[in-house]
Amino acid sequence: MYFAKKGIEEPAPIIENTVVYACEADSCNGWMREEFATVDRSCPLCNSGMKQEVRELPQIKVEYNAYS
Repeated sequence: MYFAKKGIEEPAPIIENTVVYACEADSCNGWMREEFATVDRSCPLCNSGMKQEVRELPQIKVEYNAYS
């Protein structure tokens, strides 16, 4: 006999417009979401300035409860 688990479908990610900071240097592809950006708004990869833009990204769960 063969027993297999039924394929559990993962829910499709929710895509939303998200504010991000992207590196201004042409040679750098660095970017980060607004909620994770540093206070000085400098690129962590090349230390140049970053500009604000909007991208369509998957929604992430911000709250975390280790006991749930």
